[in-house]
Amino acid sequence: MTRSILMLWMLLLGTPAFADGGGGGGVGGGCRLPVGDFFLMFSAYQPQVTGNVKYCTTLPNLGHTNLVFDYETLEGTTAQKSKLDLDRQIKQMMIEVEVVKDGQTIYERPAESMEKGTIESVVDFQEAGEYEVHVTLADPNGKSIENHMALQVGKDTGETTRNAIIAAVIIFAVLYFVYLSSAGFRKQVDALIAKFKKF
Repeated sequence: MTRSILMLWMLLLGTPAFADGGGGGGVGGGCRLPVGDFFLMFSAYQPQVTGNVKYCTTLPNLGHTNLVFDYETLEGTTAQKSKLDLDRQIKQMMIEVEVVKDGQTIYERPAESMEKGTIESVVDFQEAGEYEVHVTLADPNGKSIENHMALQVGKDTGETTRNAIIAAVIIFAVLYFVYLSSAGFRKQVDALIAKFKKF
């Protein structure tokens, strides 16, 4: 019995919570948003609930969420010069972020420089459902390129269930340990079980 508890506990701890966020995603490594010749790496965090866990397009909880965009030059470029050119170009650009639900803007970050290569916004999601994140890049000449991604908010990707199972296993293991080590507690439990058997 004790061995079974330990094996179950190790299995729960050893199982990854989720797969990589990717383009469709839940948790793991964020995801990528192509905007023209550039890739922006996107990650979402809900630190008040899940700490530093990274999400992509599926967020399990409502509330304050950190949306982070980092730039990455287009992969597959064979010439180093081309990569450096892209780096220089995006550092001269302005980026604007907008979050929309049902056609209504719920958050808008004014255009700012991408010189540092990363921006972070904190959005307070008050309602579960599907949102769109719009990203616009504009060069010094005013030419802009944009793209958007869907964001599902308030959809439990399985973490709550997993945590509940872990909590239940811990409680059961503690009670079983007390049962084995305490004669008084074992006597009370046995008496209670005997009463139930009479029904």
